[in-house]
Amino acid sequence: MRRAVRNHNILPSAARPAALRAGLLHGAVFLLVLAAANAAQAKTSTTSQEYRHVIEEARAGRHAWALEQLAEQARLHPKDARIKHDQLIVAGWAGRHEEVIRLYRALPSEALPLPRAALAAVARAYRDDRQWSESLSLYREGMRRFPRDADFRLGETLVLADSGDARAALDMAVGQVRRSPRDASSLLVLSYAHRLNHQPYAALEAASKAYALAPANASVVEEYVDALTAAGLADTALQTARAHPELFPPARLRALEGDRAAELTRLSSRPSRQESTRYAVADEALQAYDALLQEDTGAPQPAQAGNAQAQAQRARVDRLIALHSRARMSDVVREYESLQAEGVAVPQYALGHVADAYLDMRQPEKAAELYLQILNAERAASVDPAVRLSHQSGLFYSFVESERFDDAHTVMADALQEQPAWLYLKGTPLPEPNDLNLEASQYAALGYHYADDAEEAQRRLEQMVARAPGHSGLRSSLAQVYLARGWPRRAEQELKIAETHTPRSMAVVSEQGKTAMSLQEWRQAEILISDVNARFPENAHVRQLARDWERHNRAELRISATRGLASDNPVAGNRDLGVDTVVYTPPIGYNWRGFAGGGLAKADFDEYDADYHWFRAGAEWRSRGLTAEAEVSSNHYGQGAKIGARIQGAYDLSDQWQIGGQVAFRSRETPLKALANDITSNRLDAYVRWRANERREWSLTLSPSRFSDGNRRIEGAVAGRERLYTAPHLKLDGHLEVSASHNTHQETPYFNPRADLSVLPSLSLTHTLYRRYDTVLEHRFMLGAGIYSQRGYGSGAIATAGYGIRVRFDEKLEAGISIAGISRPYDGVREREARIMFDLQLRF
Repeated sequence: MRRAVRNHNILPSAARPAALRAGLLHGAVFLLVLAAANAAQAKTSTTSQEYRHVIEEARAGRHAWALEQLAEQARLHPKDARIKHDQLIVAGWAGRHEEVIRLYRALPSEALPLPRAALAAVARAYRDDRQWSESLSLYREGMRRFPRDADFRLGETLVLADSGDARAALDMAVGQVRRSPRDASSLLVLSYAHRLNHQPYAALEAASKAYALAPANASVVEEYVDALTAAGLADTALQTARAHPELFPPARLRALEGDRAAELTRLSSRPSRQESTRYAVADEALQAYDALLQEDTGAPQPAQAGNAQAQAQRARVDRLIALHSRARMSDVVREYESLQAEGVAVPQYALGHVADAYLDMRQPEKAAELYLQILNAERAASVDPAVRLSHQSGLFYSFVESERFDDAHTVMADALQEQPAWLYLKGTPLPEPNDLNLEASQYAALGYHYADDAEEAQRRLEQMVARAPGHSGLRSSLAQVYLARGWPRRAEQELKIAETHTPRSMAVVSEQGKTAMSLQEWRQAEILISDVNARFPENAHVRQLARDWERHNRAELRISATRGLASDNPVAGNRDLGVDTVVYTPPIGYNWRGFAGGGLAKADFDEYDADYHWFRAGAEWRSRGLTAEAEVSSNHYGQGAKIGARIQGAYDLSDQWQIGGQVAFRSRETPLKALANDITSNRLDAYVRWRANERREWSLTLSPSRFSDGNRRIEGAVAGRERLYTAPHLKLDGHLEVSASHNTHQETPYFNPRADLSVLPSLSLTHTLYRRYDTVLEHRFMLGAGIYSQRGYGSGAIATAGYGIRVRFDEKLEAGISIAGISRPYDGVREREARIMFDLQLRF
């Protein structure tokens, strides 16, 4: 009953604007600094070989040392404006925006206005310090003083983008690209502005053009990688970054490797071209995560420890989804619980997969907790309706498998309210049907089926099939309900129609396999189950079907026993005991089973004790619509062993009608008191049964017997059952049994009324005490009252009451025990008896 595994979004790592801010315009500023330094060296009185060495070392990256030397020069030459300007520039190279701002604010008036490079350094420092108005003012000053310098226009655009006015930044960037369409810096800022406006593909277009114009420029490469990542092309981004190792430190490469693994994880949950390659992408993603986490086990530098830990946690969380796609549900649960123990908060986008895993592992209570957490969070956020419905369906099945059917109904009722039947799309004159409404309606209908209201489930699904006759999923669900109602042929017809639309569908093939087993089409069942199990071994419904087939191929033991506790009637005797045991072999050639068994029956009568035991062996044939048995037996009562034989068969005319019967030579149905007097009987049983559905059933039986003492007996019975009340854990049935018999001889040592009639209506109440998947414990109360009439002795009341308990474990073992009492007349004398009954069925 499981649905197909669902799809969830994986959020990629956030774009890194700091990388662009740190490197953008670096080349242009560097050239300006060179020009300013050369010009200043020609004019200043402090020009010296030592000063030139300081500047060259600063250009080579020794920023801290160079700043110390410049500070010393500034102390020695406090009036030299060039030194103060160089301090601003070198501090900007070092990324010390706070120091740049401090030095700028301490400048004397004679050091103003700033040259281009120093002005750009200060403007960028204010931008990095998030002082937007000061930065914007300086960039606009640069645009006024240096109108031909595009770097200040780019800086203004970046400030607007970073300060939150992404739309204005995009407009400015577009205008700048129009003025300079082949300028890499303009295209760079345009890409950045597009990313801030959540236009990843437009950003990638601009970044690609810039990369084509300046593939060696560091800022261009970094923005190109960021744009690829934002567009979901993590693999290409990683390859590009690996081609420029000097620009991307190990921590950045690990982040890109995490993005690539996340991209593979997203792809792993999508349908593959071939079923044989369904897990190929998931395996590749898991390999990427394993390599990434192995790298992260190395001791990072203290400054990078926090970032490395965050990347490792992100990889472990995304790995949960890859494990889910690979159907490694136990690993999903184990890793999630490990993250919880470490205090790691798993984000919402991964919790749905964890909940799925708990549900698959038959822990529906834990799954329900997670689904409720997800759905409550989604109420406050705008989420994809398909994703939300997948979470609602998960919660629905969690409640169903927890036996919380009312809560399951409420979940689907809420889902139907959230999903309108029709969608009004912009630009279309007519509304479109909402597929999510149909899906929610399907779940709601199945909810009635799971709650044992098959009539309502059938009605709803038939209505939906009539409106969407080409929907194979609806037909598969309807076939599931038909099968539960005891109509395998109707289910087969629905599945044949569904097969014409989706012949390889997991739902269709698995339901066909289950239906074939119900129809005793064993070869067909084996082919279908083997096929779907080979293709979808991870699916819970398929695993259950495979277990059903494996159980069918086991040997079977059946035991039944009855014991009279307080009885002394002419039929059963006193303290009677009856036991019958039979063992069936595993199927032979699909249709055959051999069997052997034995039993005993004994009782105390007033005149003597009766003791009867037997051994029997034979073969059973099961095929479509036909079940037949033939046996021979060795019967021991009185002196020696006597051979008996029996042939039994049942044939299904349709889903509703069945005929059957048996012929027995030396029947074991012979009264025990007759056998004790060496009287045997041959018996014929014939019946016709009409079974409307799981709620209504009637049968007519006719059984003539010929006793070896010359007596001829004929028995007839009409029995029926009608469902009066149904609830998920409670069922009330009404029963009626009318039986009559006629015998030709009267003077016999066994109870042998000339003619009699009994009418016994009764009620049975079955209550499910516990149900957990394949384990069921239920008890049953029985109460009846009727009349018994015997020719020559008048009529008397019949009263019966009983209680029984039954357990089914893993569908391999089923056993029941019950106690019943009855009060009725025999030959005009009222007799009371109490009896305990036991039965067991074991597959081994």
